[in-house]
Amino acid sequence: MKNAAALPEQPAAVDGRTRDRVARLLLAHGSATAAELGAELGLGSAAIRKHLDAMVADGVVVSRERPVQGQRGRGRPARVFVLTDAGKQDCGTHFYDGIATAALRWISRNAGAAAVAEFAAEQVSGLEARCQAALEGPVTTRSRGRRRSPRP
Repeated sequence: MKNAAALPEQPAAVDGRTRDRVARLLLAHGSATAAELGAELGLGSAAIRKHLDAMVADGVVVSRERPVQGQRGRGRPARVFVLTDAGKQDCGTHFYDGIATAALRWISRNAGAAAVAEFAAEQVSGLEARCQAALEGPVTTRSRGRRRSPRP
């Protein structure tokens, strides 16, 4: 009976819910560090890293070194975590892709290929307008991603 008290209560359910929350945050933010995820979920970085390690092992998440502008500080470089395609599928994003494809096929069958082409042209036009507005905005060296060359 002493050993029974030492066992954690429902570890799989708790882990699963936390990992689902981590996956949803990564889906929403694109990428995040363990510290950022922990702050958002109210958990410590060590606890989040445990979940992220398991998610990496499952092929749901990948990690990479966060690019640093300027000189990097001391310590380990920050790692950012991103969902893989499999991780996104687990979050249900491909469901929306399937719905969109089915809708376009339905429009094509019921309203003709011209309706699909008109829809696509409207979407591209909106994208072009947003890109043009972004290009016309103020340009700074920071927004271009230029780096200063080191001083001699």
